[in-house]
Amino acid sequence: MHAASLPAFAMSHGVAPGALVARSHLPWPLPARSVVVDTRRRAVCVRRSVAGGLCLNPRMLLTSRGRLASWRNVRWLLGALRLTGAETAIVVGDRARREDFVAGMLYVAGQRRVEVVADPVTAWLARHPGALGAGTTRGVFREAIYTAWPRTRLVVLRQELAARPPTGGEGYLPVDGRARGRYRLGHIPGARSLPMADVGRDRTAMRSLIFARRPVVAYGAGPYGSMAYFARLRMLAVRARVFAGGWRDWTRGRGVRARPGRTPGLPAPDKSLAVASVGAAIAAIMVLVWRMTRRR
Repeated sequence: MHAASLPAFAMSHGVAPGALVARSHLPWPLPARSVVVDTRRRAVCVRRSVAGGLCLNPRMLLTSRGRLASWRNVRWLLGALRLTGAETAIVVGDRARREDFVAGMLYVAGQRRVEVVADPVTAWLARHPGALGAGTTRGVFREAIYTAWPRTRLVVLRQELAARPPTGGEGYLPVDGRARGRYRLGHIPGARSLPMADVGRDRTAMRSLIFARRPVVAYGAGPYGSMAYFARLRMLAVRARVFAGGWRDWTRGRGVRARPGRTPGLPAPDKSLAVASVGAAIAAIMVLVWRMTRRR
């Protein structure tokens, strides 16, 4: 679904747009109390960005091992970029998933309002040369104090997710944003499959999530995919939370359950083949033992 239709999709279901929304194009001149956040590589952003834009790409929000930076460090970084949290952050870039990830991080950090632009910023700058300027990267010292109240209550921990099974009215409703092939190999028990590429296209699935009675928890393969997926669902008016560690973190836990996937409509595995394979293995072992006995 195109970003321009995301707010209309939410309004058509009686849900008012929240503090994390999508828009089709970058408004120029910028509205009051707005700032552009450029998610492209820092070298590109510093050289050619929207005048006054702030350079903030996903690598700046992840550790060297691909985990999310601590929220304390994230808020320090945003202050070093001269953000206070009271502004409207207009997120731009050339890759939708990068924009979604940065938008999700800003939203959880507490940014008052986050808008994600669908129009690639490089193409937009070519059409608006008067808006071209140098991007601003973070300073060595924190130049502003990020005072926005964080939304970290939206982040679900692994232990919390494991302690609330999906059965019954009190459990979470996990939603898996990975490709269906990955989902079939294994997923969090009770999780629904809705790949990131299908978000917004499957209107029936989206309606069920918008009006779900259980708390929806979004997750992907890892922190990067999970946060981007969470942001995309929030832009579609799904009141989702996020399991930021994703499937990778879930499988690291001791005593957690991993359920092999079964998509409705697919045939169940043929158990007779498994039994035959076991029987063949036992027969091979017996033959090997018999041969070793004869050699003695």
